[in-house]
Amino acid sequence: MEILELTVGNGLDVRSLIKYDENCVTQVVLRLPPVSVIRQACYIFFNGKYKTKIRDKTLYFLTLLNSTDQLSIAMRNTVPKDYEGIAYLIKCCKSDIITDQLKISSNQERISLSMNAVLSLG
Repeated sequence: MEILELTVGNGLDVRSLIKYDENCVTQVVLRLPPVSVIRQACYIFFNGKYKTKIRDKTLYFLTLLNSTDQLSIAMRNTVPKDYEGIAYLIKCCKSDIITDQLKISSNQERISLSMNAVLSLG
């Protein structure tokens, strides 16, 4: 799992950074979700058994990062055209192995994790 802070502007094509292949998925967001939500999104993306109606895998990953099944809500956390400022690149790969434990720090984080868990069941 990789999280990078990007300075957007000066001709940086954010859309070219968003990609998916059989091994990795990369998304760019304005607001960084908690690390626990990112980890869970990565796990569900590569190991979940639920078949989503969203055909674009990068958009499906975006919904997981935002703990929603509503694409319109998830799209609010994407980088708008002509945006200048800070954004975050999140990359997850199928081969990522993360074993350290995290402390869940807020109720909102718990709700996000619970929402993703429920949505992943179909």
